[in-house]
Amino acid sequence: KDPAMLVWLDNQDNHKKSINENWGRELLELFSMGVGNYTEDDIKECSRAFTGWSIGNTDYMITRALRDSDWPYGRIAYHYEFKEYDNDKNHKTFLGHEGHLSGEDIIEIICSKESTAKFIARHMYHSFVADEAGVPSWNEVEPRDPEAIKILVDAYFKYNHSTKEMMRVLFNSDFFKSPDVRYARIKSPVELAIGLLRMSKEFSIPNRDMIIKNRQVQYMGQQLNEPPSVEGWHEGEEWVDTGTLIERINFASEQLGDIENEGIKSLVSKINETLSTSGSEELVQACASHMGLIELSTTTKETLKELADTLEDTPSKIPAMLRMIGASREYQRA
Repeated sequence: KDPAMLVWLDNQDNHKKSINENWGRELLELFSMGVGNYTEDDIKECSRAFTGWSIGNTDYMITRALRDSDWPYGRIAYHYEFKEYDNDKNHKTFLGHEGHLSGEDIIEIICSKESTAKFIARHMYHSFVADEAGVPSWNEVEPRDPEAIKILVDAYFKYNHSTKEMMRVLFNSDFFKSPDVRYARIKSPVELAIGLLRMSKEFSIPNRDMIIKNRQVQYMGQQLNEPPSVEGWHEGEEWVDTGTLIERINFASEQLGDIENEGIKSLVSKINETLSTSGSEELVQACASHMGLIELSTTTKETLKELADTLEDTPSKIPAMLRMIGASREYQRA
């Protein structure tokens, strides 16, 4: 019933006498079950059940949008409205279930299916554990860790479809804590930028300079509130190409090298206090630890040590090392 969902999937144009199948198709394909677990007839019957689920105050909001500012909360405040006269209440057959099915009935049926549990479980694994294959290929490509998916599917049914409990199981699992999946996810541009901005503490309150940062995130390949399609962004390795990688490294370098930012100034001070020698290995380890990196690969560590040996022993030495670590494989991943 979220207005954004209704508008984005065109359900305000889904009428009893003129069905728009976009809502039904995307609900099944992208938001619940995934390709291969339903038929074209299921899409049509699903769409019929959701006729009448619409927006109630469009004229007012369009007028308001033309006159109002978009800062900082946005222009639109649509609300859901059920138009009973436009709802198809006739007999329907959906995923083997028959009756005068409503939209709520359709949701209940979808939630009861194992394919839905697997789809949600795989998205959770993909978001919090390790990068999976692209979502469109999931019907053909096996999960990276089938046993982990099974554990999450079991939690889905054990806890009455509760995604909260699925997350609890995930975060307490051995597969989540395993060193094998450390740095197995490439951070999204937003994830990378938010982490760096929190570390630098450049912003204490929202202001319009944040728009500049938003544009930089866009150059990395992720424009907030503007996904390329209803499917969202293709994540994992697709976040990185020759252009976006340079943008990611430049953003990290800019944030970590600015000693005027309160967070970086404090970080440099703390690192200075822990250093007992001017050795390159200690410098690398101290900077990495204070940036939250659990470990660095031998290759990364040796490369950073070689770079540290070339730095002069000046106040800019620590910020320079922070910038180098920000460009590392480990920091660009999670």
